[in-house]
Amino acid sequence: MRRKKKNNRLTVALTALIVLSLAAIVFVAFFHREEPVGSTLPAGQKKPARQAKTASPEKPRPQPTAETARERSAVPATPEAAPPAEKEKVVIAKAAPPRLSLKAVAVIIDDIGYDMQPVRELLSIDADITFAVLPLLPHSREAALLLHRARRETLLHLPMEPASYPKDKPGNGALFTEMSEEEIVLQLEKNLNSVPHAVGVNNHMGSKFMADGEKLEPVFRQLKKRNMFFIDSRTTPSSKTAAVAARVHLTVASRRIFLDNERDYDKIYRILMDVADAPAGNGPVIVIGHPYPETIRALRDASRIFQEKGVSILPASKLLKRNAADGAS
Repeated sequence: MRRKKKNNRLTVALTALIVLSLAAIVFVAFFHREEPVGSTLPAGQKKPARQAKTASPEKPRPQPTAETARERSAVPATPEAAPPAEKEKVVIAKAAPPRLSLKAVAVIIDDIGYDMQPVRELLSIDADITFAVLPLLPHSREAALLLHRARRETLLHLPMEPASYPKDKPGNGALFTEMSEEEIVLQLEKNLNSVPHAVGVNNHMGSKFMADGEKLEPVFRQLKKRNMFFIDSRTTPSSKTAAVAARVHLTVASRRIFLDNERDYDKIYRILMDVADAPAGNGPVIVIGHPYPETIRALRDASRIFQEKGVSILPASKLLKRNAADGAS
């Protein structure tokens, strides 16, 4: 009986030992399965190496140039795609800072408003041409709005009475010396309203009106109120521009050269080359032409030579400000 009890105790001990051994095995197995989840791996182990390998494609890339940024925004492309060589050349050429020139001119094209085709052709020339728009014509407003969207400067090309009237008629919206001051101002306002975004005025014809200081003064006073300027086309040597402008403190300038008294491409181009080669003088160099095919072609060809010679074609207002800053009279 005593021996049986001893055997029972031995069996219980062995059973307990087996259970404890199994528990230890289970504990060890569980511990080893959970260990990789821990965040305290030593430096230099495989896991950090794998992370470094994954991150390597995201290393910083060189910042794109301004030309590349514009190219990408204009034409959608994959991030790794390089812009075509030809397009990049064009963008770089246009984005390059302008050369510091010792000379600048303004080129004003008169008589805009009859036809839109010459306006579009002139806009395709890479130069800051100034456009003088006649009032109250079929395409006056349309041309002025198109030029404003294209960021080109616009003037009102103001018709005025010529000495040869009525043989030569100045056209719609003309100012005549027989008008009263009130009539002159009213007609001027109508003309300005028909050419939106105009920043200045130059005269169309006007050899009689421009020589009459009394009639010219209300025009200049009204332009002064509007913070505008006046370009004298110099259709008469008897112009009273300087004297009247001094009285009302209006910014004015005068045309220096007419381009196309003769509608001949070779002659127009030669005049432009003379302008480019002439030394810079006192006062603004203002050139006036018309939207003739010969003039447009000559301007297109000459604009490239101007760039090569470092001669800037500026909007009329900028040329006046530049000369004022330089102390030109």
